[in-house]
Amino acid sequence: MNKISLKDLVTPTRVALIASPLLMLLGLSTSHAAGPAFGPDTCVQGYVWREAIPSDHVCVTPAVRQQTAYDNSQAASRRDPNGVYGSNTCIQGYVWREAFQGDAVCVTPDVRQQARNDNAQAAARIAPSTPAFGPDTCKQGYVWREAIPSDHVCVTPTVRRQTAYDNSQAASRRDPNGAYGSNTCVQGYVWREAFQGDAVCVTPAVRQQARRDNALAASRVAQ
Repeated sequence: MNKISLKDLVTPTRVALIASPLLMLLGLSTSHAAGPAFGPDTCVQGYVWREAIPSDHVCVTPAVRQQTAYDNSQAASRRDPNGVYGSNTCIQGYVWREAFQGDAVCVTPDVRQQARNDNAQAAARIAPSTPAFGPDTCKQGYVWREAIPSDHVCVTPTVRRQTAYDNSQAASRRDPNGAYGSNTCVQGYVWREAFQGDAVCVTPAVRQQARRDNALAASRVAQ
């Protein structure tokens, strides 16, 4: 499992303040879905965005959303900085939540299981797309990828979330002293190439996923 620093996950407010510039670049909102006006990540009635981080648009019950915010607020008090995983080590009785890739907020085991269940049900809890979204409307079950705001390739909600996460990690995966200058990826990463000139560094599996999604783009657009 990946290890990340939790200093920016202590409270949802702190996370939102830090992540807002990126979300504005991606064209994403930090508000939870309440109706079709919120776009392709709109939740079906009775569900809201979880927002373990601002770009986490998995649809959950309001109670789970509240639990998530509370767990974020308690993150610092549940860590053992002297543990085997350094500052990400959980104290006894807690485990990493893993609501998204790299999520090391410490929660009880039942909360981690809830996160896994919600992730598995994510696609089923998104309201169907409607023609009101314009000529690039995706078929039911797909949403715009938005590697950049104009990227309207239709992908699964999971791929969209992965794309937003990879964008947020872009700076940390570059080696400015490498052969390609500031666009050089650190070892183990490659350019995503979701669109012409896309040099965001991702794993080889994610680049292959982007190529598959591009190849299937036309078949996923509502007629």
